[in-house]
Amino acid sequence: MAYAGLDDFLKRAAARLDPPAGAMHLEEDGDMDFLTPEEVAIIRPAAVLIGVLPRKEGPTALLTVRPMTMASHPGQVAFPGGKVDPIDVDEVAAALREAEEEVGVPTADVDVIGKAAPYVTGTRFRITPVVGLLPADFIAVPDPTEVADVFETPLEFLMNTTNHQMGHAFYKGRERQYYEMPHNGYRIWGVTAGIIRRLYQTLYEG
Repeated sequence: MAYAGLDDFLKRAAARLDPPAGAMHLEEDGDMDFLTPEEVAIIRPAAVLIGVLPRKEGPTALLTVRPMTMASHPGQVAFPGGKVDPIDVDEVAAALREAEEEVGVPTADVDVIGKAAPYVTGTRFRITPVVGLLPADFIAVPDPTEVADVFETPLEFLMNTTNHQMGHAFYKGRERQYYEMPHNGYRIWGVTAGIIRRLYQTLYEG
């Protein structure tokens, strides 16, 4: 199946993603095979918000560029988000809190659709992507200490496998394949591209 517009995307997301509240059932993906048993034992929970914006020109997804001063994934493209803190009720709460802190997304303005498959990173985070619909008139207000840049990429581009390119690199002494989706001068790759690819598979394959 192929991307067929925002209404179809939201309908599929509501039907195929895990509900916002409750246990998760979608199988996790990511870089688990690069972790030792000792590292697996200390994986930390995290969450990101895949914020969808119903713009007049077509729906987009909100993305950020992490500052070079960040301890993990500096300078990389990411969804707003971060680790789950003790104050967070669950991963959804963490994703919404982080999005508000990083780019000014009011929690009350997000229509949470569901939770996508968790993605385990080589830096020992289990990231739960939370898909949510943002207001059409939303304007990002980034926190410069956490975000170097904010941009939007058309959902039609991200949900098209033609744009899912494969890259290769050596990681922890082994060759690793990863997805990348360069668009409009931004390099969407690694964990973020992996999350997007898995979301596509959940919604449009099978």
